[in-house]
Amino acid sequence: MLPPPRPTPSGSTHPDDAIRSTDDDAAASRLSAVSLGYLDDPFVSLLYRPQRIGRDSSAAHKPPLINVGTHHRTAALDAVVDSFLRASASSPQSAQIVSLGAGSDTRFWRLAARNDVRLGKYVEVDFPHLTSVKAQRIAKSKVLVAALGQGEPVGTGAIVPPAKPYKVGHGGASLTSERYALLPIDLRTPGALDQIGALLDPDAPTLVISECVFCYMEPEASRDVLAWFGSRFENVASVVYEMCGLNDAFGAVMKRNLAARNLSLPGAVPFPTPQSQAERFLDPRLGEGVFTKSGAKRLWEIRSDVVSDAERARISKLEFLDEIEELRLVLSHYVVAWGSKGPLLDGVGL
Repeated sequence: MLPPPRPTPSGSTHPDDAIRSTDDDAAASRLSAVSLGYLDDPFVSLLYRPQRIGRDSSAAHKPPLINVGTHHRTAALDAVVDSFLRASASSPQSAQIVSLGAGSDTRFWRLAARNDVRLGKYVEVDFPHLTSVKAQRIAKSKVLVAALGQGEPVGTGAIVPPAKPYKVGHGGASLTSERYALLPIDLRTPGALDQIGALLDPDAPTLVISECVFCYMEPEASRDVLAWFGSRFENVASVVYEMCGLNDAFGAVMKRNLAARNLSLPGAVPFPTPQSQAERFLDPRLGEGVFTKSGAKRLWEIRSDVVSDAERARISKLEFLDEIEELRLVLSHYVVAWGSKGPLLDGVGL
């Protein structure tokens, strides 16, 4: 949620290193929110290990503003995913989910721990540098491995089945199982989407999740991604979490902070408002992949429309936060947008 700029490392680095580092920001923010009671996620500490500064364990704690934002972001994405799963329940095929730029995300394991989810396939995609680390952490955790095969919901006390329910490939950068796949893919490369599609059922209801991914891609590249999914599945939905309002004074500060970390936002320029984010799903240039319904809400709206009064009251007791106007300003610069296509998923969204 707008972390302070970090020093740019000296020496030769890959142009995408700065983008890869954003996963560390998101995972650290989630770990902070979990450790302070904002969120319940027993899997985050299994997939992410913060870099500690000396012996100061408080280095992992983020300011209240970031913790609240992380909570609201999670609440919004969870609500869209649940909306998709409810809509998919009547399908003869089990629902499938694709998470683009998944990083250290724990959603698959959180869904696997539930009794009310019928999930056919969950595919995560990210840069090889990130998937290799995640694959190692999954393979070393009995809890995480236990969720990879079909069977009963799992929790943190799960026991690993006798045989390994997964295969590792691509030099340790990929991990696949019956219902989960972790793929080392750069979405900008030719054939990348076909690799994802090879693991999916074209007749199954499909959800595509993209959290702060499209903003770092050229607009044409993200449009190609949406068009590809929209043209290959009869019932498909997508949800994106992105920055918005970058053309105002606060947005300029956000861009300067990111520029200090060698991060540019070519994919955010054409979508400065929630309305424009919603309209990206209805763009005629998507061709046969155009979606039929869409919507969007700023995180500030989600605070009142999605997060219940009781939940807001609960998290307000966790930490003192008196800068409500600053909170409004920050939350107004992040948006959750969604689109859907197909009769089964007509009502997916917030």
